[in-house]
Order: sequence, then C-alpha cells, then structure tokens
Amino acid sequence: MKKPVFWLLLAALCLFSLAPAWAAEGAPLPQERELTQWEMDCLALPNSRPDRLDRYAAWAAKYPEAALETVVAQVNLDQDRTVYQDVQAAANPDSTAVLVNKHYALAQDYAPELEALGWPYGSGSLRPEAARAFRAMADAARAEGVSLRSVSAYRSYQHQSTTYNRYLRYNRQATVDTFSARPGHSEHQTGLALDINAANVAARFERTPAYAWLQAHCAEYGFILRYMEGKESITGYRFEPWHYRYVGAEAAKACMEQGIAYEEYLALLPNPAPAQEEEPAPEAVPEPAPEVLPEPAPFPIFSGAPVEL
Repeated sequence: MKKPVFWLLLAALCLFSLAPAWAAEGAPLPQERELTQWEMDCLALPNSRPDRLDRYAAWAAKYPEAALETVVAQVNLDQDRTVYQDVQAAANPDSTAVLVNKHYALAQDYAPELEALGWPYGSGSLRPEAARAFRAMADAARAEGVSLRSVSAYRSYQHQSTTYNRYLRYNRQATVDTFSARPGHSEHQTGLALDINAANVAARFERTPAYAWLQAHCAEYGFILRYMEGKESITGYRFEPWHYRYVGAEAAKACMEQGIAYEEYLALLPNPAPAQEEEPAPEAVPEPAPEVLPEPAPFPIFSGAPVEL
C-alpha cells in the first residue's frame, strides 16, 4: 500500500519542478506581454487609468466609431458599469473631493466631523470647511438681498435609509432611484452637501432669484450645482436645482464654468503620477504652495447610445 503513495508523491514533485518551464513556454502573463499600439495610445492620454485598460478595450469594441478620448472619458465616468451593481467603497471619504454616487458608497458607520450651521443659516450640520463656506456664501447673498437657508444638510446612513424606504411605500423603486439615493450612496452622508431653500420639484426653485444668484456665485465659495439639468445619464438623478455640494473653489469653478457634472470633472483629471521619494529641502527654502488641481479640458461629446439608469 505504501509503494503507490511513494510513486504518486515522486510524480507530483517532478511535475512541480517542471512548472516554471511550462510557464516560460506558454502565453505571457498580462502584465508581461507587450502592449498593442492602441493600448499605448490609450495610456498616453493624460486622464487614462492603467487599471482600466481592459475596460477601455471592451468599450471600444462595443462602440468602434468612438474616438479614443471619448472611450477613456466614458469608462472613467463608469458608463460601462450598471448602477448599484459591483459597488465599490468611496475612496478617501474624508477628502472634500470624495465621489459618492450609484457606483461608490460610504460605509454604514461613516460619520464625518460636523459643525452646526446655526442661526440664521438654516438647519443641519456640515463639515467645518463646508459650513464656513456656506455661511460666507449666505452672508454675501444676504448683502445683495437674497436669502439662502439650509433645509437639509448632513444625513446619517440610518436617516437616509428611513427617507429612501418612505418613498418606496408610494413609488416604484426605479422611480425612487431617480430622485433619492439608496443608503450609503447619498452625498448628504459626506457632510459636504445640502439642500438650499427647498427640497422638492413643486417649489420651482430654479425660477427664484436665489437660484439665479447661486448659478452666478456658488463656485466662488467652492460649491457646485450637483445634479444639473441634462446630466441625468451621468449623475443618475434628475435635475435638483436646490442640491449643492462643496468641492473646493478650483473644482467648483471648472464644473460651473464648463457646465459639467462632478463625475465629468473627475473623469478628465490627469492620472496622478506615481509617488516618488523627495529629497529633503534645504532649511532656508520655504514650503511649497499647496498643489492646485489642473482645470480639465472641455468634455468630449459621445454620439453612441445613451446609458440607461
């Protein structure tokens, strides 16, 4: 009974020792193979993401008429993914640049540092930097005879769950998903978003002086109109003239001046260069100024089939 076992073990050892030779003779591993010219052209674009190369290729195969720049932009927008499927954790949730939407979610227990807006700025709390920016914006608007007040700011995961489920009692989920975020996917949980003066379509906020003032000045204070009209296939939500998000002055200026959604702004940003070790600076050299994200180029137009929400 022992001899068969001995010979089996010996055969296994021989096969294991030959495995490297087989690997060397077989097809190269994906990371070792030579890139095609198309792939090199793709990666040469400043906003391409190397980890999405396979997705770029799949989109190009589906839409062969699309320009390379459009292929990269559409995949960077996650237009090749189905909403609420294969959801990923939102990267750097404590950053003011965090992206939270139907593809990227916050953890159930995530709660940022908050600061109450206080009277006369309305109800709720925001992250300290966003709270200060909103108060400054509201003060500037008041000086011009325009009133801006928060009617809903930070919401916890549990609060959003209650809100979303209440809507489900009276509407189909497909309808609710066009105007309310599922728990974990709400920007309100970031502490960077708020609803100003109104929070429903019936208010016709887009026809008010407050809305006009915000369109002209919100970017000066680092805020953007988050869910723009005509961007539903990108943001996943219908037009919400009352919903504003703090992203910082540079990003806000780019979004509002170009009329692009925040997803489009991020999709066009250059791919960050690999981190490199820096030599210590001489003591006499002052600290460098904070890095400013470059303003993205105008967004490419895609003429293919729209992506359904």
